[in-house]
Amino acid sequence: MKISVAMASYNGEKYIEEQLDSILSQTMPVDEIIICDDKSKDNTVKVVEEFISKKGVSDIINISVNEENLGYASNFISAVKKTTGDLIFFCDQDDIWTDSRVEEMVHIMEENKKIMTLGSEFSSFVSSPDAPSVPKWESKKYKNNKALEKVKFKPENIFIGAQGCTMCIRRSFFERIERYWYPGLAHDEFVWKFALCMEGLYMYHSYTLNRRLHSDNVSLRKMRDLEKRVGFLEDLLKSHETTLKFAKDINLNRKKIKLFERNIKATKLRIELLKDKKYFNTVKLVLFYFNCYHKSRSIPVELKMAVKG
Repeated sequence: MKISVAMASYNGEKYIEEQLDSILSQTMPVDEIIICDDKSKDNTVKVVEEFISKKGVSDIINISVNEENLGYASNFISAVKKTTGDLIFFCDQDDIWTDSRVEEMVHIMEENKKIMTLGSEFSSFVSSPDAPSVPKWESKKYKNNKALEKVKFKPENIFIGAQGCTMCIRRSFFERIERYWYPGLAHDEFVWKFALCMEGLYMYHSYTLNRRLHSDNVSLRKMRDLEKRVGFLEDLLKSHETTLKFAKDINLNRKKIKLFERNIKATKLRIELLKDKKYFNTVKLVLFYFNCYHKSRSIPVELKMAVKG
């Protein structure tokens, strides 16, 4: 079984070498590391090229630079498409993998052929004083007991429940869903939702990497800016609609399809609240769509944002 690592890099000169070292030090070696650089403004590419030369790993690590800046989502999918392995590990440029991450997750995937997307837990460490923290709702779910859990199709699991940097997917799964991806759709949300639809989404309750927290951790930043919040919800709406199309295409049962339809309706109400000041939408959302929120505190937060904005 061939093992690939897909990495999207951008201005990662500070930490990328340490991450690559941790991948090459795995108890089970990977066959290839594909890096797509999104026209970094620092010395990321030079650092990687010097690392390849110094370690003599030109047969394992391949780095290419995009002709134009694609943005994080498209750049990551570009890296995934260039891999050739049966299993594809998603990889951020600034984390540090535990020594047995690959061996443990590959073993699980080999023993459980139904798994299409496998996420895991992580520990974290701070690298800068202005680093964001890991959300409490996320860390509370962590067990670190090496248990394998199938993620059930229920309202709270419509929203992504694992960091993309912890995930491993099957190539056969990606090839099946690839045509549904569109520019701007985050790779981790994409494979999470689609694997959920196909009953192939699992969580490995074990710390398989050390996540570096620093000032550039965009995914952990809170969205209290009105414009950014609206943009997030519009992206979420498009993602829900695309997943609904896929769900219908694979003849998912009516109960599950209805769950996506409810989330689409709820997201539209949230956008109207923020953009058009339709305050009464909050009442509808609380009474009929309460379970269509990732976090319940978003309800008063968005009402306040609408009033102030």
